[in-house]
Amino acid sequence: MAHFDKHSTSIKALVDVSEAMLNAMEQHGIDPETVAQRNEFTVLIHFLKSIIDGELNIPNDLTDRIREMRVSRWTWI
Repeated sequence: MAHFDKHSTSIKALVDVSEAMLNAMEQHGIDPETVAQRNEFTVLIHFLKSIIDGELNIPNDLTDRIREMRVSRWTWI
């Protein structure tokens, strides 16, 4: 897959996943417009992009940094 095609696929997947999440929230009475404006949602989108890029072998600094972290740092979750 060409470099541009990978990025295009990544963005399309991110949009699809984001829309699906917001639609599911709306079905449960959560206002998607409000959620989409929150800082937490922005962070979630960055994490999702990192996952998608990792699966498509697209270089992503966030993906690299997350993969370098030790799991024990996340024991509080």
